[in-house]
Amino acid sequence: MHSYAFRRAVDDIGAVCRSTSPISAARWVAFLASHARECARTGSLIPADGAWLRRGASFNTPGGVAISLPGPYTPGAREMYCRNVYLRTGITISAGSWVVDLGANCGLFSAWAAVAGARVVAVEAQRGYGPLIGQLARHNGVSERVSVESAIAGGVRTPGSKVGLISDDQQWAAMSHGDAKRPREVSVPGLIAKYNIDRIGLLKVDIEGGEFAVFGKDEDLRWLRCVDQLAMEIHPNFGDAPALIATLEQNGFSVDLRDNAGAPQGAISKSLEYVYCVAR
Repeated sequence: MHSYAFRRAVDDIGAVCRSTSPISAARWVAFLASHARECARTGSLIPADGAWLRRGASFNTPGGVAISLPGPYTPGAREMYCRNVYLRTGITISAGSWVVDLGANCGLFSAWAAVAGARVVAVEAQRGYGPLIGQLARHNGVSERVSVESAIAGGVRTPGSKVGLISDDQQWAAMSHGDAKRPREVSVPGLIAKYNIDRIGLLKVDIEGGEFAVFGKDEDLRWLRCVDQLAMEIHPNFGDAPALIATLEQNGFSVDLRDNAGAPQGAISKSLEYVYCVAR
């Protein structure tokens, strides 16, 4: 395991111990010890995450809310709740606010936001994840605060199905929970109108390059004026990242750029992975 991976592993071990319930943490640490050789060989802690697959796990998320995950939901939980990739620059989830989750996957972030008291619109292109999002919300007692949209997130003029990973037929066919036919398109202005949203407290975006459709150069982005915060995983291989970042700044946001480990980055950095924005 090289030095970068070792440092991140040490940080993640500490984060697991701080962010999970004592029982969940103990199971994970025991599994880590028994799979230490495999973790060292792969340079990853993913083998240790198998500790949660059978019995599930409980997490004390940043902001002080507790999330319970059944076993099948636990892959990705360490990144979401322990490493805290979406809220680590001071971005918050406020009770009573609207959270729009573009790229909700199985609902880890949507459930977190709803447990924190937000009203959530969870948008996910892979239809098979829709029921899973609902089930996780019910498991945590917040189903009334989570609305699920099985749709491709894009712009009003720029189809999300034409940009990013989802535009590749082979990549789409290989997705675990997708259908043969792509679902309908949806835009943030369309969601604002449908749900009568006055302000979006937090817009979370992880749509595998589709962000270049949502914030496309031909889009009318005046809707950004009703967004307080934005946390986005950016995929520079699918578009012009510096131009997208400049667009966010031009629309009134302070922008903080980070790599996967949370280190500050520049707009042209090859290590850039996350963009955090707060309305000025």
